[in-house]
Amino acid sequence: MGDPMLARLPRRFAVLFSLLLLAASVWCLTTQPPPIRVAAKGGYTDVHLYHDIAAELVKGRPYHQAAADMHRLHHYPLKPFVTMRLPTLAEIGAHLGWHGVQVLAYALAFVAIFLWIIALEGRLHWVEQVLIGGAAGTGAAMVSNQGLMAMHEYWGGLFIAIALAARMRWPRQWWWQVAAIACGLAIRELVLPYAMLALAFALADRRWREGAGWLVVIAGFGAFMAWHAAQVAALVRPGDITSAGWHAAQGFSAFLKAVVYTSSLGPLPRQLALLLAMLPLVGWLVLPGRAGLFAQLLILGYVVMISAFSRADTFYWGGIMLPWYFIGWALLPRSLWQLWWAIRQPQGRFARVSGIIS
Repeated sequence: MGDPMLARLPRRFAVLFSLLLLAASVWCLTTQPPPIRVAAKGGYTDVHLYHDIAAELVKGRPYHQAAADMHRLHHYPLKPFVTMRLPTLAEIGAHLGWHGVQVLAYALAFVAIFLWIIALEGRLHWVEQVLIGGAAGTGAAMVSNQGLMAMHEYWGGLFIAIALAARMRWPRQWWWQVAAIACGLAIRELVLPYAMLALAFALADRRWREGAGWLVVIAGFGAFMAWHAAQVAALVRPGDITSAGWHAAQGFSAFLKAVVYTSSLGPLPRQLALLLAMLPLVGWLVLPGRAGLFAQLLILGYVVMISAFSRADTFYWGGIMLPWYFIGWALLPRSLWQLWWAIRQPQGRFARVSGIIS
């Protein structure tokens, strides 16, 4: 698959990387990170809140008024304005019903899985393509769960999965990505890092039309958020609750826990689940070229964002990584194979390595 990046590491760096990977794996299997915070069993959750808001919309109430009343009734913060979600998903839920929303999620998950199976066609062995489909399907298992359809992060992750697959398969047909990310931004602002990174890449590569497309999407999102902020500000009262903020700085374990507790890894023993949540990071390193670099920087951005800013009760941010992040599992054998060759081969034998593992 193109230039074998890990196989071309100088031996000393390959050995160092292997030792770091071993240390990280041991840490995952032995650490006891602080637990996440969830509602008490049978208690009121964010899913209940979003369902109740949609039910009010069915009765004909305006979204922002209904959301503000439900936030106050169930002691949710209203300050700053981003504590109230954008109205898009609630409006869809009100019009389609949550069963209809689930059908839509299944359709998008199917599209994402199919696109990823063919995204690297010709660059991977067919077995790896099958593994990619399985990994994406594993990630989609929670995304399409009926009880979680109201969680906005999962929808953002679905649209990122579609956009990133399109970037891998058809890098010049950028409008596919723009359309998918625009849909994701209409639901959850956590999709914005993709648009910002895509804009930076377009400008760096002097693809001016693509850059203009991303600027339009970002500007449209900014206008939508400004309108949303104005609607919320008009309803906020002095006594409304203020959010605890987003500066917990929990560290890398926060990212791993976010992935674990928003995915099908949740029921596994915690240390094993943390290890399985960490390993896709290694798999993604195998992707070469500009598209590979884009994916790696995108993942790094989300790792930093969740590690630095999420709280114990905002672990659901991890939903933005699904179903696409688990594709790193399918790429892991190739990355470990390349790493082994980098350690085993003397300097100057990259050509032979490339011929073996491309």
